[in-house]
Amino acid sequence: MNVALAREVYGQPWNMDFFSYQAYGSLLKDFQNGVSLEIPETKFNSPFVVSKTQGKRLIQRPYQLDNNEDFEGVGLIRLDGPITRKGGMSSYGMVDLSAMMMRMAKDDRIKSFIVHTDSGGGASSAVDILADTILEIDADKPVYGHIEKGGMAASAAFGILTACRSIHAADKMNIVGSCGTMIQFDGRSANTEDPEGVKHIRLYATKSIRKNESFEQALNNDDYEIIINDLLDPVNQKFLKQIVKNRPVLKGTKFDDGHHVFAKDGVGSFIDGFMTFDQMVDSAFKNSNTTMRSKSNINQKSKTMTVEELKQNHPATYNSIFNAGVAAEKDRTGSWLAHLGTDQKIVVEGIKSGEEISATKREELLVAATAKQGLNNLEQDSSKGVSTPETKPTTNADEAIQKQEEDALGNSIKDHLKKTA
Repeated sequence: MNVALAREVYGQPWNMDFFSYQAYGSLLKDFQNGVSLEIPETKFNSPFVVSKTQGKRLIQRPYQLDNNEDFEGVGLIRLDGPITRKGGMSSYGMVDLSAMMMRMAKDDRIKSFIVHTDSGGGASSAVDILADTILEIDADKPVYGHIEKGGMAASAAFGILTACRSIHAADKMNIVGSCGTMIQFDGRSANTEDPEGVKHIRLYATKSIRKNESFEQALNNDDYEIIINDLLDPVNQKFLKQIVKNRPVLKGTKFDDGHHVFAKDGVGSFIDGFMTFDQMVDSAFKNSNTTMRSKSNINQKSKTMTVEELKQNHPATYNSIFNAGVAAEKDRTGSWLAHLGTDQKIVVEGIKSGEEISATKREELLVAATAKQGLNNLEQDSSKGVSTPETKPTTNADEAIQKQEEDALGNSIKDHLKKTA
């Protein structure tokens, strides 16, 4: 009997999505009823090594690194089972998986890692164990998150993936998110008697007036406020805070309400883009040397990401920021161009300066426009001029010169917009 696993399953808050909860709940009922469960040949949540010596092959255990073969490898961490601390017969816990990952990271032949994921989450207490390991390894060797085709990265599993340098999905319909905390437990009201006459007594010492208070209130009085306020909310707050710290792009996206999305709707927030598994492996080999934080293109003294790093590791986020910048620049130039008919010179200089039009300058241009309009109204109200032999009528040549000047102004503004874009 695995006492440590039982304590995790039945007595702790969980970060798990609804679909996985239903499936695991059914398995637990079968187990409680004595149904024999199949033990897989290879445990879930297992490490592998992808080697690219002669093509690509999988070395299925870290101990296969105990040799002198010369190759470059990518460590593959399969996160495809329930997230627990200690694990059990069918899956490794995060303690064991972290230890194996650290051992692999110490081998110079392992250049980078991929956390290949299909998990709906698990125990809240297990998330930081593997996430912290990923962050530590990623400081020297890049760790990339990948969601396998047809799979999911939800709740605790997604929380772990946020520690990776980037997250890519294999399919647009992968499920991501579901960042929240829950708990379920069964029990009897204290000091009750069942129909068969069996009494269920639960007593506490005189001074233990608040021991198990939240559970007793829930079981005896259907009062869930204490267990929510004192247990679930603090655990959830820590979980969400770590997610935002690891993946700041999620801030302000309402990810923290626990909803899940399809990968196609989470690009630029929950994920960075799409790659097949083979593309992910090729990318991990290709970028193992160019994106390591120990290289010169990474500022080790700052957590600020360079433009090139952002473009390479988070292309969707880069494009989103770029498009937002272009839109902002168009809005800025548009604010200046609104006054083009008032003073062309000031408008052109303002656009080229790269600055927003100030409130003072806007007022000055509005006053000038009002004065100019008033002058035009006076001219229209006055009598028409008398044509004399000395009066030079407007010619087509004059109109052509004016048009050339306007075209030149327009081209100057267009050139500036192209440069800023």
